Amino acid sequence: MTAPAMQFGLFANFENPAQNAWSPARALAESVENVRHAETLGYSEAWITEHHFNPFSVSAAIFPLLAHLAGVTRSIRLGSAAVLLPMHNLVQVAEEAATVDSLSNGRLLLGVAKGGPFPAQFQNFHVPQEESRARTLEALPLLERLLTETGVSHQSGGWNLDQVTIYPRPTQKAIPLWLASVSEESITLAARRGYGLMGPAPAPLEKLQGILAQYRQALATAGTEPRPYVLSRFFFCHPDRQTAIREAVPFVKDFARNMGAVLKQAQAAGGPGAPTPFGVGADALLEERILANSIIGDVAECQDRVQALVEALGPHHLILKPASADPEANRRALTLFAEKVRSQFTV
Repeated sequence: MTAPAMQFGLFANFENPAQNAWSPARALAESVENVRHAETLGYSEAWITEHHFNPFSVSAAIFPLLAHLAGVTRSIRLGSAAVLLPMHNLVQVAEEAATVDSLSNGRLLLGVAKGGPFPAQFQNFHVPQEESRARTLEALPLLERLLTETGVSHQSGGWNLDQVTIYPRPTQKAIPLWLASVSEESITLAARRGYGLMGPAPAPLEKLQGILAQYRQALATAGTEPRPYVLSRFFFCHPDRQTAIREAVPFVKDFARNMGAVLKQAQAAGGPGAPTPFGVGADALLEERILANSIIGDVAECQDRVQALVEALGPHHLILKPASADPEANRRALTLFAEKVRSQFTV
């Protein structure tokens, strides 16, 4: 098989699937080991998400996690997928991002987002949900300035900065930025300013194609250079197809059930037009649709799923989200994928 160049990474959600059996320390340690294992296998990057007020997720403090990973790895690039920008002080985000970039010797990939339709995070961080997108889009250019300029002054949008210079300065001349969004306004802004885009794991292929078509058209209009599209997908590879499916289905079922509950909460709070998780329709969050949009199966099926993504989207960064509650099984799946699937594509 001859395929265009691709990059492969790990979506290292810091999760505690065995909440009644594992301590938070155990959950954190297993996720750290997944990243270290991915680095030994030659995966190019590891991305971490930011979640709050959920016992399944232990990734609320995204920059401390990235800083720790910077200290226990040497080559793998480390990404935030994504920092929920409206929930944070912008100057502090710049300082922490620059610190992680310095600690990692320039390996930070900075993804940001407005936050999904999770009412608790907006309520507890005192951010009106209806203002989150506007706040994010207004904050991004100022975040860029703080990371690349000295003596930054800015008086508007709730910011009153007077000759601010953050320290340490980032190692990279410009930390690459990605925007986790599917809205037309955000896609156009990303193209105009040269940000990358991040695609959610449950998004159907046809939706991703539409997003990329809009992004590429906006890039051509703006005359800016694209960053690689970063797409996450649920993943589990095993020599036996039925074993792979049996291992992954409970994890996918839990995700579908949780997202279904979130969708109901969002609709109850905001009516039928309320935002949906990841910007996809309710049907995309059904168990069978998630499985259809995942890379789960034996080696041949995983190869076919990756090839289909390449043919539909072109070369991109494919970020694998292991779909087993067993960390050792996930590490074996990452190994098999690296040896038998990734090797079929030019990395």
